[in-house]
Amino acid sequence: MARRRTAHEYLSTFLFIVLHLSIALVLVYPPTWRLAAIALASYLFKMWSVTVGHHRYFAHRSFRTSRVFGTILALCAASAMQNGPIWWASWHRRHHRFADQPADPHSPKERGLWHAHIGWFFDGSHEVPDLTNVRDLTRLRELRFVERYNWLPLAAFMLGCFLVGGAPGLLWGFVIPTLATLHVTAMINSVAHRIGTRRFETPDDSRNNALLAVLTLGEGWHNNHHQCMTSARQGLRWWEIDVSYYSIVVLGWLRVVWDIRPARHELLRRAPLVPTPLRAAASTP
Repeated sequence: MARRRTAHEYLSTFLFIVLHLSIALVLVYPPTWRLAAIALASYLFKMWSVTVGHHRYFAHRSFRTSRVFGTILALCAASAMQNGPIWWASWHRRHHRFADQPADPHSPKERGLWHAHIGWFFDGSHEVPDLTNVRDLTRLRELRFVERYNWLPLAAFMLGCFLVGGAPGLLWGFVIPTLATLHVTAMINSVAHRIGTRRFETPDDSRNNALLAVLTLGEGWHNNHHQCMTSARQGLRWWEIDVSYYSIVVLGWLRVVWDIRPARHELLRRAPLVPTPLRAAASTP
C-alpha cells in the first residue's frame, strides 16, 4: 500500500511550482547590472554553502571545524532550499553506498533522468531519511535545530533580499539564484551520471563534466569524487577547476578548518582516461 503524502510534502511541491512560475516576473522586473550582480553573488553564496557545507563537510567529513563554524555552514546551506544537513547528508551517503543500484535514491540508470534530477524530491518516498547513517550529525543539537527549522534561514534570506532591493531584489536575489542552485546541483545526480568522461573504472556511471565543474564550483569532477569520496579535493589535475577546494584550503590557512582530507597519493598521478565519449553511456536506458 502506497504511503500517503504529508502536508509538508504538498506544501513543498506547491512552493516549488510557485517559485518556477514567479520567474515570469522578469518581464516586470528586467535585469539591470545591479540586479545581475546581486543574482550572481547570491548564486555563488548558495552553491558554495551546499558544496562545502552539505556535501564536503556534513556528508563526507572531508575536513574538521568547530561546532560554531559547522553551525554557520548548516545555516548558510539551508538558505539554498535543499533541506537541512541531516536530510541532505543521509540521502547522499545512501547514494554513494548504492550508487546506480536499485537502492540509489536518484540513479538515472535505474529510474530515468527526470527522476534522478528532480522527481525523487517529490515522489513521496524521500521525505524521511534513514538516520542510522548520520548518527554523527544527529547527536549535535544545533544540527537538529537547523534540520527542524530549516525554513528559518530561507525566510531570513528572502527578507534580506527584499530589504536590499524590494520586489526586484527578492526575484533576482532569491528566486532565480535559488532555483539555479537547485537545478545545477541536481544535474550532478542526473547529467554527471550520463554525460562526461571517466578517469576511473568505478562500479557506477559517475562522470567528469568540466562545464558542471565550473557551474558547481568543483562538483562536476564526479568520477574523481566517486573514486575517492572522502577527499576534500575533487579536481585532481591543475586544470580541473575546484573553487570549493581552494576555499577550504584558504580556510585551513586561517585555521577555521583543519585536518583537510587529501586525495590518495596514487589518484594524483596521471591516470588514463577510460575511452568513453562525451555523451550518455550506452548501457543507460
